Amino acid sequence: MRVSEGMKWVAITVATAAAIAAPLPSAARPWSIYNSLRDTPIVQFKQADIDLMTKTINRTLETGADGVTVTWENPGTPNSGSVTPEKDPQARAGCRLARIENRHGTMHNAGGYIFCRNPDKSTAKTTPWKVVGPWAG
Repeated sequence: MRVSEGMKWVAITVATAAAIAAPLPSAARPWSIYNSLRDTPIVQFKQADIDLMTKTINRTLETGADGVTVTWENPGTPNSGSVTPEKDPQARAGCRLARIENRHGTMHNAGGYIFCRNPDKSTAKTTPWKVVGPWAG
């Protein structure tokens, strides 16, 4: 499965949105973003890891029961993760909250993100869910 540029953006956003969302002085943002990315598992992920993570996120958001964690693991790398879906805290139709954890060996990163159904179904590469942003709850 080939991941679209949009899905790569989702994967990177999922891994970094919580760190980037923190209020910082504008002059500190570029270094802060670099530093927060440098020590996250996703920087170590291979394409196969991103594919597994993305597939797990989409499948879990589509059919997963609230509060039930779904895991993924790439046996060829030290990378793994999990997705736990919940109802959208703002009760928007077609949206869900997902707590996403990623691991690379002993590195660990976790955060909550709001996803909504993607209304654009124009191509087969269109992702069914779009990340709306981090959840600060």
